[in-house]
Amino acid sequence: MKTETGITNTVKSYFSQHTIQDIIETIGKIKTDTLLDWLAYKKIKPEKTLIIGAYLTGAMIANKFKKYNVTIVDKHPHLKCLIDTNVTFKKPEAIRGSWDLVVDTTGIGGIKPEKLKIKTKTFIVESPISDASDTIIKNHDETKKRIKAVKAPVKGILYTSGLNTKTSGTMTLTIEVLRRSLEEILKADGVLYASSQLRFYERILFKEKDCEKFKESLKENAIIASSLKKIDCDMPIKGNLRRIKSEIKEV
Repeated sequence: MKTETGITNTVKSYFSQHTIQDIIETIGKIKTDTLLDWLAYKKIKPEKTLIIGAYLTGAMIANKFKKYNVTIVDKHPHLKCLIDTNVTFKKPEAIRGSWDLVVDTTGIGGIKPEKLKIKTKTFIVESPISDASDTIIKNHDETKKRIKAVKAPVKGILYTSGLNTKTSGTMTLTIEVLRRSLEEILKADGVLYASSQLRFYERILFKEKDCEKFKESLKENAIIASSLKKIDCDMPIKGNLRRIKSEIKEV
């Protein structure tokens, strides 16, 4: 565990071993493993896979599925730096065609149902809402419309929840893991304060369009706590990550 002395030797700063990237990758693994397990249970072995949306979840699924002849489409060409070199990256127009498996990860404001002119044996849509507690967000959810727009023998919705967040986006869940973990650390005796080296990561990626800066910023320690006694900043992070669950419901 990395530690530093504060203004005096009495107070020390304790750093989590978890980085922001570690948290994002753990959440992505939960979603990806759920999809892989479901495909195995259904005995589906796709030879030609399409992922719609290259931001975080889409990128992680595509990179994990690279052995399945994967194509990923996104309107932001600079997101290619998130994708493994063995994955084909194309513009959204490339969705037309015939596929064994299509996974839509575009979420709120993503691909319109009328644009889903595709042929596929299996179609999965990632639901952007978690506990569906926010009426405005819920009203912008087009998951069911997208499901209906595609005629496929097997269709399902990927749901992720566990932290009572308003959305199930990977970055939303990451921020909530940090928020809850900071709250737990602050309650510990001897802790003066705790903080996260958070930035507005999506602005770096989508406004500055600096993918390398985005990836580099995720390597920072997730949490730093100033305390009079030793504090484990990783324990609450691990605990909150264990609460996140994903499942696929067939429709």
